[in-house]
Amino acid sequence: LAGSQLTAGNKSVRYKQMGLQQMPYGPDSNDPRKISVGTLELLGQKKIVSQRTELDIADDDINSRAMWGDADVELEDAVDAASNARIVIMNPPFTNRVNMGEKFTSETQEKLRERADYMERKLTQADPELVGFVDKNSIGPLFEALADKCVVNEGGVLTMVLPTISFVNPSRLDKRRILAQRWHIHTVLTCHDPTQINLSQHTNINESIVVMRRHDGPKPPTRFINLDRMPLDDSEAADFHRCLADCEEGLIANGWGEVSHWDAERIEAGDWTPAIWRSPELADAAARYTNHPDLRAIADATKMTIPFTGRDLFRGAFERADESTPGSFGVLDSKSADAQTTIQSAPDRYWISKNRNEDETAKLLSKAGYLLITAGQDNSTARLTATADDTKYVGSGWTPVIGFSATESKAVAVFLNSTAGRLQLMRNAGRKLDFPLYRPAGVTNIRIPDIKDERILQTLADCWEQTKDMPVPQFRDGDEKSEVRRLWDEAVAKAMGWDAAELGRLRGLLHREPHVRGLGYNQYADAPGG
Repeated sequence: LAGSQLTAGNKSVRYKQMGLQQMPYGPDSNDPRKISVGTLELLGQKKIVSQRTELDIADDDINSRAMWGDADVELEDAVDAASNARIVIMNPPFTNRVNMGEKFTSETQEKLRERADYMERKLTQADPELVGFVDKNSIGPLFEALADKCVVNEGGVLTMVLPTISFVNPSRLDKRRILAQRWHIHTVLTCHDPTQINLSQHTNINESIVVMRRHDGPKPPTRFINLDRMPLDDSEAADFHRCLADCEEGLIANGWGEVSHWDAERIEAGDWTPAIWRSPELADAAARYTNHPDLRAIADATKMTIPFTGRDLFRGAFERADESTPGSFGVLDSKSADAQTTIQSAPDRYWISKNRNEDETAKLLSKAGYLLITAGQDNSTARLTATADDTKYVGSGWTPVIGFSATESKAVAVFLNSTAGRLQLMRNAGRKLDFPLYRPAGVTNIRIPDIKDERILQTLADCWEQTKDMPVPQFRDGDEKSEVRRLWDEAVAKAMGWDAAELGRLRGLLHREPHVRGLGYNQYADAPGG
């Protein structure tokens, strides 16, 4: 990890004295027409990409010398050094391909992208399964695939620093499955202190350490280490190591966190979600509800529209208006804590066709719904995951759902705001754990009760009527003791024949989650005036 960070661009480091070398990157000093993409050049080498295959491919040329600063640096035989490695430690870059080589001219940047695409073709020619692994947007998966090629022998170890959201994003499902097929995912370590979420420099996203081992035969469970704090110095690191060595499962001594295990079948199916929860019990409960046989996917009952964005609409055919303006219509716009404060939908913006075009308005309103689901929100300061009403609305920060009646929408809104609904939504984090974005493709797979069952429908809809005027606290404030959340959970338990006390217990655990409270376990905010 230190080597990966040092070689990221700090040119004041004396690499040669440290035994570190840099692969050629950018235009060749002797032939500017020749472009190199650094370490990814290894993907053009038969000795690297064919280590686990029988495909006969030709080598690509690779420079043996490169200029580093003012010195002529002799590169070691990088191909031999990278082949048959026993241990590989990597912090793959998150760089988008369009941002490659920002220090170069636009022409050179285009050549770098072309070169990276060429290396990708070399890789997938040798290993077609990796077509579903690589990503046209990011160069990170190419580095991860290179690491896979370098560690061949039984017992070899690969350790990577990866964005924690890559363990839950639907777009990375193929990558997780391929890694779990080829490796035993031995350990996943994540820190859940909101002030210590990253491991790399210059990032502010949740990151985890993943340790993988080559392993033939049935794979053991994966160990998840959820930390409450990171070691700050050598002595703390040594203490954490000792405590972890003595902890097979459960709480780690000295308040370091908790260890749990996830069976290999779940890991190989692509479910690595324990990394996003501090509580292993919530990880297990969220998985149960996501696969519960008595629930069915929203997509099986209706269809969802793509959420509208105010920016696109204001740039297009609609503009803001006053509520009293003839022809205006209400929109659920803001996702802030002050916008939707009850489960009953409350428009907080009004729009109107710029040209007062009734056909344009009618076309837009045809996509309105009685039920609206948040398109993304702060897991700490927001209040609701869904709202409903007897009036249909479109949304900017909220996704209208077409196909449900008003009564059905009320019932679904209660379920989605219950603990069982929130746990499912929070498994689809999008870009950030503390502010997830809920894409329609992910939300349509959220499982809900069979609202065609009259008893279930009426039980949940009656709860909506009972609670529609009750102010809902922010997620960080009083979830555990909130009356309105208790009523929603009790209605769901009654409708489904579940244990209300168990939902209440999970509600309490959910309230303690660091990215819900905004504080880590065993952390406390200052008292007012303190």
